[in-house]
Amino acid sequence: MLICLLLILFALLAVFKRSSRAFKVLAVLALGLSGQVAVAQKEFDNWYFGYQAGISFTSGTARALSDGMMVSGEGSASISDAQGNLLFYTNGIYAWNRLHRRLVNGSNLGAFKDSTRTELRPNSATQGVVIVPRPGSSTEYLVFTVDAAENGLVGGLRYSVVDMARQGGLGEVTSKNNPVAVPVGDGRLTEKLLAVRHANQRDIWIMVHAWNSNVFLSYLLTPTGLAAPVLSAGGIIHQGGNNPRRDYNCIGYMKTSRDGRKLAVAQYNNSLELFDFNYGTGIVSNPRLIGQQANPLNLAGFYGVEFSPNGNLLYASSGSAITQYNLISGGQTQFFTPYYGGALQLAADGKIYIACTQPFGAADSIYMVDSPDTPGTGCGYHSSRPLWGAGRGNYLGLPNVMVRPPVPGIVLFNYGVIGTDVCAGETSSFTASVYPAIPDAVFTWDFGDPANPGNTASGPTAQHRYPRPGNYVATLTMREVSGTVRTYSQTVRILPRSSARLQSSLAGGCIGSSSLLTVIPTQPLGTTYRWQDGSTASQLRATTSGIYWVDVTPPQQCTVRDTVRLSFSANPTVALRPEYLICAEQSLVLDPGPQPVGSTYRWQDGSTAPQLSAVAPGRYAVTIVNPSGCSSTAETQVRFGDDCPYKIPNIITPNHDANNDMFVLEGLEFKGWNLQVFNRWGGLVYQQEHYDNRWDAAGQSAGVYYFLLVNATSGRQLKGWVEVVK
Repeated sequence: MLICLLLILFALLAVFKRSSRAFKVLAVLALGLSGQVAVAQKEFDNWYFGYQAGISFTSGTARALSDGMMVSGEGSASISDAQGNLLFYTNGIYAWNRLHRRLVNGSNLGAFKDSTRTELRPNSATQGVVIVPRPGSSTEYLVFTVDAAENGLVGGLRYSVVDMARQGGLGEVTSKNNPVAVPVGDGRLTEKLLAVRHANQRDIWIMVHAWNSNVFLSYLLTPTGLAAPVLSAGGIIHQGGNNPRRDYNCIGYMKTSRDGRKLAVAQYNNSLELFDFNYGTGIVSNPRLIGQQANPLNLAGFYGVEFSPNGNLLYASSGSAITQYNLISGGQTQFFTPYYGGALQLAADGKIYIACTQPFGAADSIYMVDSPDTPGTGCGYHSSRPLWGAGRGNYLGLPNVMVRPPVPGIVLFNYGVIGTDVCAGETSSFTASVYPAIPDAVFTWDFGDPANPGNTASGPTAQHRYPRPGNYVATLTMREVSGTVRTYSQTVRILPRSSARLQSSLAGGCIGSSSLLTVIPTQPLGTTYRWQDGSTASQLRATTSGIYWVDVTPPQQCTVRDTVRLSFSANPTVALRPEYLICAEQSLVLDPGPQPVGSTYRWQDGSTAPQLSAVAPGRYAVTIVNPSGCSSTAETQVRFGDDCPYKIPNIITPNHDANNDMFVLEGLEFKGWNLQVFNRWGGLVYQQEHYDNRWDAAGQSAGVYYFLLVNATSGRQLKGWVEVVK
């Protein structure tokens, strides 16, 4: 009934929006009714997270829960009914019902799980999962997930559906792992995932951030489904990181304040930013820097963020430091812990809980801020170790809780800049963002670029081209028929383009060689690279002819692409067979085949003619260098054929007259044979492998001897006798 009254009030607000007094009266009434609804809303009062740990706030104070079955390194989410009765909880991979048993079909819900690659067990995505009720349904819930850095962020945004009317009220996953289209860049998203109730108190914004981009995507979940995202560009490009994969800047929380008007975003190896958010339109705007990178070595970067209930203070974790940022005065207060600070989450008891962990296996701990609206040390920062029991405890994550801003008491007014990266010379698109809509309002724009003739424009949408990089203050003015004038200004940062270009170690080469492609000049830390083959290293080794390009994106600069063409010349083709056969007293002309004019030759004997005459068995080789400088070497074996005529002497006269002094094999490739010589009594008197035609019966008496020749390659045998005459 109260929800119906709220919807009626929204309709009346639209009718009386021209009357400031009527708008305020209805807004106060709507706020009062929404407060009554919120009293009974305990959907997020039971937390399950970490190593089978949990906390319940249903009684108004925190109570440790030790009945959970879930293990999660980071992302987790829990949902209860309006009275605080647990329904189910999940780490984005598995889901468990109120009896702590696996939901039917409750596995592989879309979050990252790979025990061989994860850096945190068992799943590793900062805000990897969130649960929201399906608008218009009393039994269905949607489980949204995003992928992790360890998986290259390729999984994007996905959702599963849980129907609590199934399985006797224990719930069942009826649809799972459904991909959601991401119309930005290559479709990859950071590890940020946020759910915020729309200003109409029915629909829900599902918010994510694109990777290698500065674009926020706000998907509106309505009773009819998930709408195409509202895009907002602004702030620091989410890219790079100082880990070996260069992706740690996808890590870090994204949170809205409880009034729905502010948005904080952390990048692990970069800075902490604050934005304006319009929870009536989904537009993110007005980026400003809150905290610089906490540690230059990036050993402990920004991770968790949370607003105080009144939205005036922002708390952020960075290594062992928890910093309180005063958004009114600009002051900062730091608190320290011996642990590593992880997620921060505002609970139903009005306190902020902080998950802290030891990286080397020591006991984990929960830290708390008792009075988070109090600036400085009076906020009541302290540690608290819930009694979960042995083997249970927190790690880096706490449940990802949907934020429920109140019914807006004022017109929500800002504007968004649309574009993936706004670069000098490109067109920037501006869109007015107003809730509730005021159809007869008049919009005028001043782009803060007075030297440009097109510095002004009118209408709810506009475009402007900034010719030079820099910061420009653009102002939107909205004038209502009643005479009410509203203005909204924000700084538009126009990014310069990188001066990167490709340099190759070899402009060309020969097939089989390579050229190292390097980006020059040296790019700043955090630069990302994407080559034509999809690789992301800072260099590429090319081995084939073709066109090579790389997209270079330095931090806070626009992407630039440079291209080179490489040509690898063919090596000479040498037409020599592996083996040639000749006979004694024959010659063979070795011809490597026709070559381009200007080619040079070098044979194994040092000769440089295009051909070589081979008159004896042996191994021959030639190296050819063509006019392009590419070379090839080929070898061939020349031997006597088995069918060639041969002659083995049957008499030798070793009297040193240089005539028939030795046992010489004619017509046989003598080094290819093993020789054994026996006397007439069968005694072995001589033996040599690879006979060299030099046996002269030294030390033996005159007489008849018997020989055995065995070919070392073919095994062929030749037997006979020889007479030695002295």
